[in-house]
Amino acid sequence: MRCLLKEKSPWKLIEKVDANPKIVISELEKMKKEGLVEFLNGEIHLTDKGKDEIKRLKISYFDVRCPECNGRGFKTDPFGILNRFKQIVENRPRPTAEYDQGYIREEDLMQRIAFIYERGDVEGANIMVIGDDDLISIALALTGMPEKITVLEIDERLINFINKVAMNLNLNISAQKFDVRHDVPEQFLGKYDIFITDPVETIPGITLFLSRAASTLKDNGAGYFGLTHIEASLRKWQEIEKILLDMNFVITDIIRDFNVYPMNNNLDISQNDYIVYEMVKEFTGKKEIDADFYRSSLIRVEAVGKPLPKVRGDYELKHEVYVDDESIVTAMAKKVE
Repeated sequence: MRCLLKEKSPWKLIEKVDANPKIVISELEKMKKEGLVEFLNGEIHLTDKGKDEIKRLKISYFDVRCPECNGRGFKTDPFGILNRFKQIVENRPRPTAEYDQGYIREEDLMQRIAFIYERGDVEGANIMVIGDDDLISIALALTGMPEKITVLEIDERLINFINKVAMNLNLNISAQKFDVRHDVPEQFLGKYDIFITDPVETIPGITLFLSRAASTLKDNGAGYFGLTHIEASLRKWQEIEKILLDMNFVITDIIRDFNVYPMNNNLDISQNDYIVYEMVKEFTGKKEIDADFYRSSLIRVEAVGKPLPKVRGDYELKHEVYVDDESIVTAMAKKVE
């Protein structure tokens, strides 16, 4: 109700509320039945009864986020490489639903690197990146600080792009093909100081990604990954935290809504590929996505001693790696309805 004092778009409401869109729409349905809101031209409006309820509950709206850093607390271009990075990746491969891809804004990527740097995980580090839709390997290499960066990636378009950039600019990056359903090649096991990955959010999928990533770490190594509230309920968060503890990790940092996936960066994945789009259109009449609603929290974990991957050896899963009953934004979900 606080958000409704300012926001009228259902997509902006989904962006602001930490819940699966199914829950947001269910709550809006209840509010509509109670006469608190109404839908006009695809927008959500408080009724007079709704405004009275807000007064009764003493709800107010203040914008408390820093406008300069979008609430992250980090400069947008602390290393002076943003413009160069933008030029390098201008002709990057576009996201594809086949691999559940999507990438964040270049400015947000710089802030992610700033956070990793602040935690002491960049200078002289051997860095493993598993899945590099964001091309963070290139951005990290441009800082000149990591010792070595390895990218394990399933999409040959990205592999070729990263390796070509690395060769042309003499960057210390090596990318090769990898499928998380198989073991990490032996030459990469236990050799890296940190991992960076953005796993799918099913329990089997995230267990696979984190296990493969953990297997590459040295003792007491650290890792970075994103996790949403849109496709991961609190119950799923709880299960993931248990998995991390079982793997000998402790969570050191969580920054809410750190990673923003803008729709205009990911237009090759049509909005019609998302189950959530059909739900919102059917419920409110809204015919276009007008907010960067898909956001994830940035999580840092650190091993207490030796990392203990939960999965070893081949793990033959198909759609269940990508999709579960909370997957309504993942484009793969539409393909397996």
